[in-house]
Amino acid sequence: MYRQYITHINNPQNNIFKFTIIILILFSGLPAMALKEDVTKPVYISADSVVFNKLKGFATYEGHVSIVQGTLEIKASKIEIRAPKNEIRQITAKGSPVTFQQKMDDGKLAKGKANRVIYLFREKRLFLDGNAVISQNRDKFTSNHIEYSIRDGELKAGNKKAPGKSRVNVIFYPSNKLKK
Repeated sequence: MYRQYITHINNPQNNIFKFTIIILILFSGLPAMALKEDVTKPVYISADSVVFNKLKGFATYEGHVSIVQGTLEIKASKIEIRAPKNEIRQITAKGSPVTFQQKMDDGKLAKGKANRVIYLFREKRLFLDGNAVISQNRDKFTSNHIEYSIRDGELKAGNKKAPGKSRVNVIFYPSNKLKK
């Protein structure tokens, strides 16, 4: 089985990979901030195969894709990156499910999963489709569709096009302590 490993991305021709990793950190998709040190850590990408075409602006990793940078871990069956003119536009991850997790600055672990995850770079929007779950500690959102704006922290869940077909379930644990 062929495995592609990229451990240090210092080659200027690999700018698509540098930008990709910065974007993938945003997959944690929760309001708390990811560990700031993670962006300084080496990036490890493992997949059964990779197709990269700088002129066309795309990269596709397939087969047991694993990306690790610091505390960030992403696992998927396939990750596609569209970056025309070396500018990241969209990242799509597919799996059964795609999973991701990262430690936040507050020490909490953010986790998520969905059958498909799409990140639109310019809009700073994250879409999770198919059995989507986002959690941090015991707090959890589940729905067939979750949208998260990294820019303003707004989270939307549910499917307006098919009301009643997909329920949104939210569990929050109060963080405020009652004084006796």
